[in-house]
Amino acid sequence: MVYTEICNTIWMFLWVGLLLLAVVLQCLVFMKRAWNHGKEIGLKPAQMKKGLTTGISVSIMPTLPVLMVLLSLMPLLGIPLPWLRLSIIGSAYYETYAASTALGCLGETLQVNGYSVDGWVAAAWVMTVGGSASVLWSSLATKPISMIYERAEKVDMRLVLSIGSGCLAGVMAYVSVSYGFSAISTKGIVFCISFVTGALLVYIHNRRPKAKWMSDYLMTISMLVAMIAACIIF
Repeated sequence: MVYTEICNTIWMFLWVGLLLLAVVLQCLVFMKRAWNHGKEIGLKPAQMKKGLTTGISVSIMPTLPVLMVLLSLMPLLGIPLPWLRLSIIGSAYYETYAASTALGCLGETLQVNGYSVDGWVAAAWVMTVGGSASVLWSSLATKPISMIYERAEKVDMRLVLSIGSGCLAGVMAYVSVSYGFSAISTKGIVFCISFVTGALLVYIHNRRPKAKWMSDYLMTISMLVAMIAACIIF
């Protein structure tokens, strides 16, 4: 038996389809609860719709590289497994690295018809078990973090904003040091292009207060310009 006989079977599609359907239903339930909670705390429908559209626009661009990896992994690992991994929890870099590492331990390579059934099973297990740490951490940490925010809100709402700003500053600092300051790397160049584009848009927005839409799509436009520039440069 070769791995292509099991990686694209009907039962794999059915199992993955059920899992993805459960995730979609879960998202709809939480969106409904969030919408109702917004009404309870006095948010206007226009404000909630703006937040929804902004969240969708900001979320689309980061998923484009994941889509490219998904399409590249389908001929290698079949359609259901990469679809499941990259649709729910996996990251583009991790999934490829995990599969390659698992196959390397068996003396096989991640290429079309380049490994056995044992290699496919090993890759699936490493991708799944290795990525489960983030699920466990999220399950354990979400409630305590929410309790901290609730207590901070009772003291001063500005304290909540300070905590959120501090977390965002930490993430941006890590990204800047890891990618932005390595000028010889492709990631560093793309980061700098995105940063310059964002700074230019902020400047234009400050000079033209009527262009309020620009602040909602600032990150999306910056990422899109950086991706196009990367395609042209490299």
